Amino acid sequence: MAKKFVGYGNFFCWNCGERIEKGKRICPNCGSKYSGDSKYGNVSALGAGGIGWSHNAAHHSFKKYFKNDRKYSMIWLIGISILVPGGMLLSREIELDTEGIMVIGGILAAFWGIGLLFMFKKRGKKPDWDGIVEDKKTFQKTRLRKDREGKKYEESYTEYIVYIRKQNNSIFELKEEDSAQYDYFNIYDYLHYHGDKYLNYIEKYDKSLDTIIFCASCRSICDIRDNYCERCGCILLKADWLSR
Repeated sequence: MAKKFVGYGNFFCWNCGERIEKGKRICPNCGSKYSGDSKYGNVSALGAGGIGWSHNAAHHSFKKYFKNDRKYSMIWLIGISILVPGGMLLSREIELDTEGIMVIGGILAAFWGIGLLFMFKKRGKKPDWDGIVEDKKTFQKTRLRKDREGKKYEESYTEYIVYIRKQNNSIFELKEEDSAQYDYFNIYDYLHYHGDKYLNYIEKYDKSLDTIIFCASCRSICDIRDNYCERCGCILLKADWLSR
């Protein structure tokens, strides 16, 4: 049976992390149901995350995801480099002359510059640290944007900030424009920052009352009863799940 590599929905078994088999409802590797109301049986979400740090920060799935992410990003850039010039030439938007070649070169340079920036900008080992959530605040802000015609307009948005007091007494501000992590972290939560090049992730010590957990690699929101992220296949950093 073929493995699922493209399409919508999930790609990995939530229980064992094996790639989903197309056309099957049950994982051939571990026997777990891929989906449905009885997916977790009678296991409650509360308590499934455990109390304590995860033992899986060095799990091989993180490095694998990191390498695959770069590989597929490079394939995407190469594909864009072929499709964009080809489409412009076929639509006769530009001619294959000196001016046209310069336009194509400029567009491709912009694509590659942005793509490589996102691929490499936030990687590299950083120091680990522990901290405690000291405060949470929201701010209503505005910023200038441009529409398709280039006209400026003012956009309103909400900034969510979680203030974390690190062990060296400095404050780390976790800023987002959606409320997911703001809602996830509570005041007085004890946290650990994983600075490994494959992670860049903040873990809670006490996950026993949580019903969700964030994937340390792709940042998908997962059910706390999952052992692996169904989107990227990386192990979830729960206290009660041992390394494989």
